Amino acid sequence: MAPAGRGMTWLTLPGVVFFCVIRLAFGGFLLLTSVYCLLLSVPFSYFGFIHNPLISWLPAFVRLHGILYGVLLSTVALTLIPELRAKATRRAVIGFLVFNGSAAIYLWRTNALAGLQLDLRSYVWSMLSLFPLLWLAALDLSGRRVWLSPDKQGTLDLARTTFAAVIVCVVFAASSILRGGLEGNILSVGLALRGFGASLCFHLVIFTAVGFLLGFIRFAAGMTRWPQILTFVLSRVLAALLLTELLRSMVLPTISFEGIQATIFAAVVSSVLVFSLTGFSAKWQSLGENARLPNPSDKVSIFWGIFAALSLLASAYAIPVLLGRNDWDFVLQRMAVIVVWFSALQLVCHTGVRLRGNAAKAAVFLVLAVAAAGFVRYAKLALYNPEPSPLAQEVFDFYAGADISFKTAYDILSRPVDNQAYRQFYDFLKQNTNLVREVTVGPADVRLVSNLQATPGVKPNIFLFVIDSLRPDFVSPYNPAVDYTPAIGRFASDSVVLENAFTRYGGTALSEPAIWTGTMQLHKQYIEPFYPMNNLQKLLETDGYQSYISVDPILSIMLQPSASITELDKNTKSWSDLDFIPTLKELEAKIDARSNPKKPIFAYTQPQNVHTLTLERSKIKGGRKAASIYELRRIDAAFGEFVDFLKQRGLYENSIIILTADHGDCYGEFGRYGHSDFLVPQVVRIPLIVHLPPRIRQQLVWDAHHVAFTTDITPSLYYLLGHRPILNNEMFGRPIFSETREEQLEYERSHYLLVSSYAPVYAVLGGDGRSLFIVDAVNSRNSYYNLVEDPTASRNHVTVQLRNENEAIIRHQLGLINDLYGWRPAQGAH
Repeated sequence: MAPAGRGMTWLTLPGVVFFCVIRLAFGGFLLLTSVYCLLLSVPFSYFGFIHNPLISWLPAFVRLHGILYGVLLSTVALTLIPELRAKATRRAVIGFLVFNGSAAIYLWRTNALAGLQLDLRSYVWSMLSLFPLLWLAALDLSGRRVWLSPDKQGTLDLARTTFAAVIVCVVFAASSILRGGLEGNILSVGLALRGFGASLCFHLVIFTAVGFLLGFIRFAAGMTRWPQILTFVLSRVLAALLLTELLRSMVLPTISFEGIQATIFAAVVSSVLVFSLTGFSAKWQSLGENARLPNPSDKVSIFWGIFAALSLLASAYAIPVLLGRNDWDFVLQRMAVIVVWFSALQLVCHTGVRLRGNAAKAAVFLVLAVAAAGFVRYAKLALYNPEPSPLAQEVFDFYAGADISFKTAYDILSRPVDNQAYRQFYDFLKQNTNLVREVTVGPADVRLVSNLQATPGVKPNIFLFVIDSLRPDFVSPYNPAVDYTPAIGRFASDSVVLENAFTRYGGTALSEPAIWTGTMQLHKQYIEPFYPMNNLQKLLETDGYQSYISVDPILSIMLQPSASITELDKNTKSWSDLDFIPTLKELEAKIDARSNPKKPIFAYTQPQNVHTLTLERSKIKGGRKAASIYELRRIDAAFGEFVDFLKQRGLYENSIIILTADHGDCYGEFGRYGHSDFLVPQVVRIPLIVHLPPRIRQQLVWDAHHVAFTTDITPSLYYLLGHRPILNNEMFGRPIFSETREEQLEYERSHYLLVSSYAPVYAVLGGDGRSLFIVDAVNSRNSYYNLVEDPTASRNHVTVQLRNENEAIIRHQLGLINDLYGWRPAQGAH
């Protein structure tokens, strides 16, 4: 029976479902508000997600925030009717509704969320916005001595945590097999079995560790006069501590948010969530008892068990399918996996699984002993080995790409890896990444030539098309199996195809500026004023070009307003709507409408047709690859028509036409999607195809097999227009074309620095593109790949010697960048 004054008129199964949906929606809304405020307070996430919103629904969420708050609060009020009727809680409920109702009206009238900026206030509000959840949990717990409630579900012991670990491991393995079969990505039997064995060991280690900790809490509490209260409190403290550590070490570093502020935020959020779930659980249990929901003793409970098991399987399948393509460095997927783990533990408690008999106990301890031995073996082979076994690493990486639960367990258990030994280096990289707005750095002297002056003669037209996220293996000049880009193929046959082309930056934020400057960038968004460093615009102005440019949000910072610039796509609503097809049609119309046909033309656009966000919202069936192919057919047809247009107008033979990308993209390889902080080949390799006017081409030499970069585009244009010599600097690009082979040899390097635009992830490309060393300071990992034998980077061959050699290279290169831009890390930094 419900306590006096707490009777409910809707104690039915639909009523309980209504309660759950409303409370979870309200909690999710406040949590999303907290996350938004946090993203506002961190420079990296502010520029990456908020300043130029890449998530289409985010502006609407901010605009309607106050209204949504009011609507959800009204529905939450319905769930508080029993507390409103009870004399003991009536005032607290009225206070809750009045306070939050006033807040909703204020937020609606002032649009306060939209007024927050990149400052400390946003950080504070990221925690204060969760306060209503604490108040609501206190109302749910009021008058309920939950620690004295009969424990119908039992407690988590070794048998139950072992059983839960097995269930989770099997469910996620089954879902990965099912998903792989549907997508045509089937692991070999041997690899799948080895991966499953490692997965089982890792899950057992994590789950039974939780069981041991909870058992120790019960044991210690049993030695006191208040065993039930202490068990109740300490188990929730443990949950809050574990969640704090997960947020602090696995989630917040992915947005470059670390240090004491990150720890405080993680602790506050974790404490609020645990307290809120405790109140929610108490209220739900009370409703369930009064609504006479099934319990383990009912015959119908078997159907609930089957339903719960199927729900786990569906969740395991849905996590990578629904979250993977929009995730940022697996953050959403890993958090969803943690929720599934928690649900599995609750499900096992509900089943009433117990250790019965000595044989059962012996079986459990045997399984745990085997798991412990297996884990020790894996730890020696790869987890805690600075020179991991390539075979074990290959199994881990391949299986982690298929099974997100194993990847989560792998990430948790490998946290201390090479890691403590190299902590100083990881901290050094973080200090050199995502410099905050308060770091004031003036424009650097990055001139590519000592004295830029107009050169005589007829200038060629220049068309620079940077297809955002275009991979070379999706266009026919780089992949003969591709049959959907015939026009690009014909264009390539009349052009120079650079077969070993790379981006210097994984991500547009720094890749696009690097194209326009032709130099490496300080890891900051952005140095202002930027124009003094904009070598490409200076070249165009010096040589008298009429420019037609799609001015995206980054270019709006980089460009100096000029009468010689005609803006393309002015009516496009957002950056993600930039479409190559209408842009080319508009460009054709503006070329025909020129007032001075003798003036040379420059055109630039960076269309988003195959960007990860564009592909994700595509209605084309078959996933991201199918959507990419569909868009490339459109791009190819439009590009072919534009080339024909140039030929018909007599412009083609006097035009430099460059078709390239700012970076590539991952389409699910090893479970990766997008290009957030991955410097794998799928992200760093790009197409680079250059058409030269015959009169210029016949005077030049080049090496199509030599490594080339996006930073080489502007120096090459300088050289082609007669501005020579290009200054020879490790931080500058080089001319791809020259009059003699000896000139090119002067610019050759043994290694090149590659950088993520968004995170402390760096790489060294060596041996003219034959090797790739990656250091990931977010996840504390090092990798080394032989790209000749292993072009997809699937086998990690890192050694201590390679790590030390490449660490020295990265430190040296970052030192050169800092010297170039006149910035020094804080004193005492290593």
